[in-house]
Amino acid sequence: MTDFDSKALFAGEKGGAEQAGAVSSREADGPLELAGEHREPESPDASTVEDCGDPSDIPPVEAAASPTARRWGLRVPFVAWTLGLYELAFAAVVLAALGLRLFELSGRTMHYDEAIHLHYAWRLANSASSLLGWPWIFGTDYVHSAWMHGPFQIEMTAVILQIFGDTDFTARLGYALFGTALVALPYFLRDHIGRQGAILAAVMLALSPVLLYFSRFGRNDIIMMFWAVALFTLMWRYLHGGRRLNLYVASAILALMFASKETAYLLVAIFGFIAFVAALPYVLPWLRRSESLAREGTPVAVFLLLFTLTLPQWSALIGMFQGLLGLTLANPDPLTGNNVANFDGSAGMTGAPAWQGSVLPIPVVDMPWILHAAVAVAGLVILFWLVSRGPLNHGRVAGLVGAPLMSAFAFAWILFRPYSGVDPESLALLAADWVIFCIALAVAVSFLFWSRFPIGRAALLVVLPAIAITIYSLLFTPVLNVPGLVDAILPSGVSPGETDMGVPVNYVVAAATLLLALAGSAALGIWWLGRHWLICAAIFYIIWTALYTTMFTNLSGIFTGFWQGMGYWIAQQDVARGNQPWYYYFVGMSVYEILPLVFGVAGIVYFFRRRDVLGLALALWAVLSLAAYTVATEKMPWLVVNITTPFVLVAAKYLGEMLERLEWPSMLARQGRALNGAPPPAGSNWTRGGTGGPTEIGTLVVFVVTPVIALIAVYLFLQLVDPARPFALEHWLLAASALAASFVAALIFRMAGKERAAPAAVLGLAALLLIFGAVGAFRAAYTYDDTNIEIMAYAQGSADIKETYLTLEQEVYPLAEGVRPVKVDYDVWYPLQWYVRDHATDGRLNFQCFELTSEERPGCVVLPESLQEDGTFTFGNAAALVVKDGHVGNDAAVREQYRRQGPFKELLWFPESYRRPDENREEEPMHSQLAKDFGFFRDSVSSREKWAEALNYVIFRELDTPWYRSEYYAYLP
Repeated sequence: MTDFDSKALFAGEKGGAEQAGAVSSREADGPLELAGEHREPESPDASTVEDCGDPSDIPPVEAAASPTARRWGLRVPFVAWTLGLYELAFAAVVLAALGLRLFELSGRTMHYDEAIHLHYAWRLANSASSLLGWPWIFGTDYVHSAWMHGPFQIEMTAVILQIFGDTDFTARLGYALFGTALVALPYFLRDHIGRQGAILAAVMLALSPVLLYFSRFGRNDIIMMFWAVALFTLMWRYLHGGRRLNLYVASAILALMFASKETAYLLVAIFGFIAFVAALPYVLPWLRRSESLAREGTPVAVFLLLFTLTLPQWSALIGMFQGLLGLTLANPDPLTGNNVANFDGSAGMTGAPAWQGSVLPIPVVDMPWILHAAVAVAGLVILFWLVSRGPLNHGRVAGLVGAPLMSAFAFAWILFRPYSGVDPESLALLAADWVIFCIALAVAVSFLFWSRFPIGRAALLVVLPAIAITIYSLLFTPVLNVPGLVDAILPSGVSPGETDMGVPVNYVVAAATLLLALAGSAALGIWWLGRHWLICAAIFYIIWTALYTTMFTNLSGIFTGFWQGMGYWIAQQDVARGNQPWYYYFVGMSVYEILPLVFGVAGIVYFFRRRDVLGLALALWAVLSLAAYTVATEKMPWLVVNITTPFVLVAAKYLGEMLERLEWPSMLARQGRALNGAPPPAGSNWTRGGTGGPTEIGTLVVFVVTPVIALIAVYLFLQLVDPARPFALEHWLLAASALAASFVAALIFRMAGKERAAPAAVLGLAALLLIFGAVGAFRAAYTYDDTNIEIMAYAQGSADIKETYLTLEQEVYPLAEGVRPVKVDYDVWYPLQWYVRDHATDGRLNFQCFELTSEERPGCVVLPESLQEDGTFTFGNAAALVVKDGHVGNDAAVREQYRRQGPFKELLWFPESYRRPDENREEEPMHSQLAKDFGFFRDSVSSREKWAEALNYVIFRELDTPWYRSEYYAYLP
């Protein structure tokens, strides 16, 4: 797209994809779309077919461009959809991606975090259900906690474990399926990023080292990338089709995103910023009152959807200003030393408001009944005043009086619960209260249907009285039982302590902020889209609430989801988990994702110069993601997934446009005609006697020679900088040959023309980097014996863990009668816990606290002092021991009865050779860090040894520094 007219592009007009410069295949698309539209291909009638003549007479270029020719393939029975060659090729890529992700899926030892997630998923799958077996698929033994991120992965894995059994394969199956589905998503963007760009994106996503590795890994980042690309696709298709179904599906995706991981906040902020920038051409005239605001089918609608549905999720951001307010709305992590304890002295929940400080007594004012009656009369007076302002008819009376009164009655009834208040233990009386509530609410809604009021006004007539009666009852009547409310809706980490009849101001402010955000988002949403927004909100909140409450069995999940999800990670910024340098992700991308990094940057420049709106949107996503994760203090290798994916999409769109400029289908058709002896088409630039013209042949030569020259250059450079690789005569000859080939390639480049030769060179280099990336992906994904020291490994379980488990199975289990269980050091519990889960359940294994000295943690076992006078041990003569190496000490007495094996590796970390020596980032201000870092970069660039070390690692994974690791010993009978 050369002309930048965002308002025309985003207007949802037909043919918008063509305006963006994409190769449109809408005529050929079938109904298998992601909430998209379908249009049947038009079939030519018989006369048209007869007039076409011999197909061999059709020039190759026209034949290649024919939609009918492209759509040759298989027709799917019972649906109006044809599997063309393009669809079959795309399906082949997706199936290959599935095979890559499922192959030896259980080969790698569980990661520390994987074992934690699987532990809770396994517990949930094996726990008891609630009333009548609900939720049927899995149990209820799971309570959302923000430190494990969203509940979706736990519940998804629990379902899989329940259906297919608990194996290493099934434990990772859900993540592999999401990683495969991510590869399929570019198909639904093919009309916008181009058909070639879409299939290139699928190939790059399938072979990406980072995406392949973490598609076979039990963390939710690959799930988040599926939601992110799906949401972006839905938004873009909505802008070019305007169908509300896209908004409904996007609402569901948003709920699933926020139930998966807190990186949803960053994604929504990035997508919201992109939509806001694109919406400016619509908003500015509206602000100047020169035009009405177009609210549907435009970026305005996308921005409003993201803003209104997610605004309450951002409520905890007020915790960033708690110091100015003199409150504690996002309690710091205890590791920082700033945690505010509860009234009873227990540690406060990280990220939650502190149950401490000033208390608001409940009720605020204990008013006599005469004042309550006066308030009720005042409410009635207001209602009758509203009625008197217009004509008196049944519709207005029903809407302005009947609906508000029944709504207020319904909520007052359920707040006071007059039946179940007589006997709180009676389920029948409790059910009666809820039945009356539902009937009264249904009557209120019926009054609104009768009144035929607009949906926005009707909703307010029910919602406002409900909010008013609820707030009034809580503040001015003794209806609220604070301890009971805390037990019902707050996690167990909150302890009311002495405040049985009051609520700390911290929680009052938090609740008020959340309610204001809910009310504001609802008002803006109804103003924008009316009842359609209510449908979007219902989809979002039903899915979100179901997941956070574990299918409505844990009400405290509403609090942790709304507040602690954001609050916990605000608190974690001070902890800076990982403690990595700011350039950490640049290191990871340059090692694993050179292809999307190089051509993503090239694509950003290219789309900026061409003012391609979709290209710029993808570029903003990529750049803002890199910036956001660089600034965030917590840096982990799996977060590279969030940066890699948008860079892949930018690079794929760019490379797809380069491929389109080559017109290779036409070139191949010409070559085929030449080989068959057919005459050249009129105007062709190739000769009768050859197999192709100079343009086509030159383009192919440039495509082949460019990666060869690049490969030789890298090889010679490594030979030059590595002292262990002497530069011999053969290397000088190779260099001379490369220079000669470069000179010839330059001549051919000029003869073939820049328009064809430049894309060929770009694609040749891209093909080389794709192969290089695939080799790195296979090396990282399918090596399980700890030999490859990968940057992506952080707290990765060693292969020794599996060996120890097999040793226990073969030499210790089944235990002889009367032998005590195996004791495992608590500090080695994860990830060994996953492998011994059955033994831990039936009592054949349990964890034990071990320490080197008794002063560190009283009550723990100290091996040098474990032998007692009667010849027994303080750990109870266990069948075997697994003890962390730092807790062993002088174990001579223990080794008299046990044979010790080890040390074994437990967890592995990359040795972080990319760090600046002697850095102390916790104490260094940012300007000092940057100055020292750039000095370190300058010295490294000028050092031959550093270049050799870096290239040897990137190419061969050769590294002199061993793993950082934790170790343990096994004591066997």
